[in-house]
Amino acid sequence: MANTSNNRTQDGFVHYGNNQFEAGLNTEATVKSSTIDFQRVFDVIIVGAGFTGLIAARELSRQNRNVLLVEARDRLGGRTFTTKINNEKYEIGGTWIHWSQPHVWTETTRYGLSISETKGVEADQLSVLTENGTKLKSLSMNKLLPDICDAMNKYSDVYGALGRTVLPLPHDPLASGDIVRQYDQLSMQDRLDQIKDYFVDKEDLYEFMYAYISMNSQGQLNEGGFIDHLRWWALGDFETLRLFDKSSRFKIVQGSTGLAKAIWNDCQNVKLLLSTPIKSVRRTNDNQIRILTENGQELLGRSTIITIPLNTLRQTEFIPALKVEKQRAINEGQCRGGNKFAVKLKEPIGNWTCYAPYPSPITMAFTDDEEGTIIIAFGVDDLLDIKDFDAVEREFKRFLPDIKIDYVVAHDWRNDSFAGGTWGWYRPGQMTSSLLVLQEHEPPIFFASSDSANGWRGFIDGAIESGLTNSRHVEQYLRTQSFSN
Repeated sequence: MANTSNNRTQDGFVHYGNNQFEAGLNTEATVKSSTIDFQRVFDVIIVGAGFTGLIAARELSRQNRNVLLVEARDRLGGRTFTTKINNEKYEIGGTWIHWSQPHVWTETTRYGLSISETKGVEADQLSVLTENGTKLKSLSMNKLLPDICDAMNKYSDVYGALGRTVLPLPHDPLASGDIVRQYDQLSMQDRLDQIKDYFVDKEDLYEFMYAYISMNSQGQLNEGGFIDHLRWWALGDFETLRLFDKSSRFKIVQGSTGLAKAIWNDCQNVKLLLSTPIKSVRRTNDNQIRILTENGQELLGRSTIITIPLNTLRQTEFIPALKVEKQRAINEGQCRGGNKFAVKLKEPIGNWTCYAPYPSPITMAFTDDEEGTIIIAFGVDDLLDIKDFDAVEREFKRFLPDIKIDYVVAHDWRNDSFAGGTWGWYRPGQMTSSLLVLQEHEPPIFFASSDSANGWRGFIDGAIESGLTNSRHVEQYLRTQSFSN
C-alpha cells in the first residue's frame, strides 16, 4: 500500500475502491510534542498550530517570550497539509498562493520556496452540466472566456467602477463605510437576481456563473454574502483572469507543509503540545490565564492567542463570559462550506475543467498535473459522501463517462470537529456586523484567525496576516504589564 511511513496523521484518507480504505495520511507535518512543566507560567499560550499560530509563535519567540503552542490535531498546519502517495504530492486543504498575496509571498521568499502551476484552471476542455445535471455540454474555454469576463464584470459592477467604490482598499474592507454596509446585506443570489435580464438567451453563461460562484461560497447562494465575492474580486484587481490566477493557479512546490515546517523550525525555544484539544479559557482575578485541556491538564499563561476556526470556536468555554457581541458573532459562525477532494485517474485526460450549478454534488473540478491524471474537485453541502468511492466515481462519470478512478484522497473538512468547514465565507450582513467584533481583543485574551483577516480571508495569506498582526498586539500588551514570577 502507499501509506507506509510513520509520519501519519489521523486526518484524511485514501480510498482505492473494492473496500480498500486507508484512514489517515502520511505527512511531514507530524512532529514531536515537547516535554512540559505544567507549573510554568508562559508569557503566551497560543491555541492552534495552523499558519496563524505558527507565525505568532515565531514572532513572539523572537521577542524572547516564553511561548507554548497547543494544537488539537496530531500535526502542524491546521486546515492545510501535504501528503505524498506513490511519489505524488496532494494538497489536502488550503493550497494556492500568489506573489500579490503579500504575507505568504514574503514567507515563501524568506525560506527559499518555489511555485508550480495547476494547469487545469486554464484548460481548453470545458465540461458543463446543465438542466439540473441532466445535460452535458462540451465547450471551448477560449471561446467562452470573453463572455465569462463580461458576466463577471456585470455581476461585480455595483455602485459603479466595477466595484471599486465599494471596496477601494481590499485590505481595509470597511473603508467605504455605509456603502459596504449597503451591499453587505445582499446575498449572492440577490445580486444574481438583480442582473437576471443580462442572461436572457445566455443559458451556458448563466450555468457557468452559477456554478462558479456556488463553488466560491460552497453552498446555496442565498446563504453566502455578496460582499465576500466583492472582496475576492477586489483582491483580484477587479479583473476575472487576475482573480483566477491569484486564487487557484499557483502552489508551493515544497507543499503547504513545507512552509509550515520552515516556520516551525524558525521558532526559538517554543514548546509544543499536539493532540491537546482545549476545553475552557479562564481569566483569573490577577488577569492571567488558565487553560483547561480536554484531558484535564491546566496550562498557565500571562496571555493567550486563540486561533481556533470560527465555526468551532463556540465549543470553547470562556470564564468569565466574553462580551455579548463577541459571543454572538462566535455563535453565528460563518458559512460551513463544502469539501475539497482529489482523485487519481487510471488514464490521463489532459488539461480539463468542469462546472455544474448547485445543487450538483460537484460544482467545479480541474486537472492538477501536466498529464491530467489528478483532478481536484469541490463539492457543496453534504451532497456527496467523499469517502464513498463508487459515489465519487459515479459523479465524475456524469462529466467524463469513460474515466476510471484509481483512488480518492481527501479529508472531510466539513465534518471535522476542529475545522467546521473549509475556507471562510460570511453570510449576508456578517462582514459589517462581525468582522471588527471578532478582531477585538479582551486582554489577556487575543483572537486571531484566517477567518477574521482583513485581506485574503480564508487563504494561507489571511492566516499569516492575522498571526503577524496579533503577535504585535500581544507583545505591546506584555510590555505594559508587570508580572511577578
